[in-house]
Amino acid sequence: MSSPQEQYIALIQAGGKGDPNAIHNLFKQLAPIKPTQLLGDWSGGFFDTGHPFATQLEEMKWVGKSFKSVDDVDPVIVDRDGKRTSWGQWGFASLREMVYEGTVSTVMIYDDRPVFDHIRYVNDNLMAGVMEGKALGDDGEFYFYLKR
Repeated sequence: MSSPQEQYIALIQAGGKGDPNAIHNLFKQLAPIKPTQLLGDWSGGFFDTGHPFATQLEEMKWVGKSFKSVDDVDPVIVDRDGKRTSWGQWGFASLREMVYEGTVSTVMIYDDRPVFDHIRYVNDNLMAGVMEGKALGDDGEFYFYLKR
């Protein structure tokens, strides 16, 4: 049987369509990371689980996140005329360690929104993410990934 990391990568390579429960179970098996492991610019992608937030990201042309320091994160980088730029409408964020699903790992906390992005390790160039919080309403968690 393949590792959780290999299964996660295979899910992305297969087009990212998946069952939220299966993705969540994989996420829980991934290793935690420290906030400093996220520093730098990351490209983003998300899983097609039918979550309505995916439509919002497509409309705003979301392409990733920028982690300048643990206290200076631009959580929504978009494509504007072929260039990565800050969307700016959801403010900024910071990174902290927090317990999620029984594991201490890195969480990105939005400054202006009741949203948390929990991040786990897949490999040095790929991180798994789950967004949760009041701003998502009854739609449940949203699953995404970050690539270097």
